[in-house]
Amino acid sequence: MPSYRQIEVYALLWLTRECEGRIRDFLYSAGIPIDAIQRGMHLTVYYGRRSLPGLPLVRKRVTIMADVSETRFMVLAPGGENPRPELEPARRSVGIRLTKRNSAIVEIQKMRQSIYKLETRRVIGTRKRTTAWTSCFGARHYQPHIKLLHPGSEIERDLRPLGESFRSAFNEIVFGKYEVRVRWPSHGNFRSFD
Repeated sequence: MPSYRQIEVYALLWLTRECEGRIRDFLYSAGIPIDAIQRGMHLTVYYGRRSLPGLPLVRKRVTIMADVSETRFMVLAPGGENPRPELEPARRSVGIRLTKRNSAIVEIQKMRQSIYKLETRRVIGTRKRTTAWTSCFGARHYQPHIKLLHPGSEIERDLRPLGESFRSAFNEIVFGKYEVRVRWPSHGNFRSFD
């Protein structure tokens, strides 16, 4: 039986297939190689590395709209929301982050809170509890984002023109599925509702 410290908890919001297809088409038409474009685009609502008593496993259809005017392209690395000489986008993963003003944030934070409220002292020990904008595990600062590109995308260093084109091409992006699942890495499998 794996120890509770090996368990990983994920809460994920998945883009609809139609929305992901439109984003893939947009990126491909912008000159990005098709094999550098992410499949299974999603936003991580919560990530943790402890068993959370009372956590329900969930897989359900949702309809959550995020307004694209409140998204920004970023390199997926610490500090990647701002251009930095050592972070070359073509060699890193790239995605979009949702700003705090985004229409989807209220719903995302409700989902997030329903999980992090289960973090007790007994579960997390001396770690600082997760809050709306901080995380107990993983990156300390929570930035809701969607990975779009793998390293090797040949994307330009300046992400602003692509971001402006993206915001011109889309009014909203749509999340169609919400899932809470648990993984035991030593077994390499997930437990979720199918």
